[in-house]
Amino acid sequence: MPRYTYRCEACQTQFEVRKHMADVDTDTLCPECQSLETQRLISNVAIFSSSTNGQVRALAGSSPCSGCGAAGSGCATCHPR
Repeated sequence: MPRYTYRCEACQTQFEVRKHMADVDTDTLCPECQSLETQRLISNVAIFSSSTNGQVRALAGSSPCSGCGAAGSGCATCHPR
């Protein structure tokens, strides 16, 4: 089940909620102040592929050099072999 990030417009709390994709547009209650004035935020997603030789490359999302998590783990751009 995917996690979605929301921000409460009433108290400015940012929080994550696990929901089915079919329920993504239903009202979401703020866990801090119980307000329904919440807005779903857009999150970055990085998708990586690992080849048989161990090289990791980004397929979608952030580039491998922008703190995507591949730095130092064998990414050909961040940590050439």
